Amino acid sequence: MASQQTGRHRKRSNGRTAGIFAVAIGTILWGTVGPVVKLFPEGTAYQYSLVRNITGTTALWLLVLVSKNKRRYTKQDVIPILVGGTGAATFFPLYIRAFELTGVGVAAVISIGLAPIFVGLIAWIALKQPPGKQWVIGTAIAVAGVVALNWPSGSNTVSLLGVLFALAAAFGYSLQATGMGIISTRHSPYQSVAPMFTIGTIFQAPLSYGRDFSFLKDPILLAGALYGGIMTVAVAYAFFTYGISRVGAATAVTVGLMEPLTASILGVALLGETVSVVGIVGSVLILVGLVVVSRPPKTSPNILLEI
Repeated sequence: MASQQTGRHRKRSNGRTAGIFAVAIGTILWGTVGPVVKLFPEGTAYQYSLVRNITGTTALWLLVLVSKNKRRYTKQDVIPILVGGTGAATFFPLYIRAFELTGVGVAAVISIGLAPIFVGLIAWIALKQPPGKQWVIGTAIAVAGVVALNWPSGSNTVSLLGVLFALAAAFGYSLQATGMGIISTRHSPYQSVAPMFTIGTIFQAPLSYGRDFSFLKDPILLAGALYGGIMTVAVAYAFFTYGISRVGAATAVTVGLMEPLTASILGVALLGETVSVVGIVGSVLILVGLVVVSRPPKTSPNILLEI
């Protein structure tokens, strides 16, 4: 009996480790979006998002089509698909509007830093799954790191409307992760994400109506848009959803705080950007927080808490 329990604990621990690594890979891929977007002309963010979503959604459905591991969608899937699709549709436009109004630093701190807290609250209030102390401590440390890493400079003017848009973006991101966490218990990663991004793409399309897409004539920018769809949507979200199915939405979104850290590292390495001492401290705090959250719990978790 003891050996069976040990075997189950080891299997659960290995699954958690694989989930953490999968989320980390997806998050690192997301972190490449920022440096790529900086190559595009000003005022093309919505167009880039639409092309990225169309490319990524097409790739996801092609992968679903050739996959042998797929199931029929049922009535149970409707609500999580709509919840996740709403999040996929709203996060990027709200985030863009937030940094237009109040600057990238403030927008990033709020929309990315608060997302794990929203996910934890949704799990606690709506799904009756309170996060544990380990998650609370690790998330608090990591969020503090995100705040330090993205601390606005003195030239930033904080806009109340921009802050509200950033809060809405954080909530949209949390809806996306929550929907993925629920549906991933019944479907493969590709099949979980594909319908959500289909909804997101349809909802985002009107934002690009009448806008200029001539920048896609540049082969480098076209490649950047296609890369965004294939790697930072199809591949990244597949890894992220695989991880959610093993560690839960709350932990996955906290590990997702690696995204601004990845973007910062790439900004320094590829774009010649600099990071302040406060930013370095923030990077360390993010890593410490992720280590705390990623550690296997001392007691055997209730599987419901991992949905």
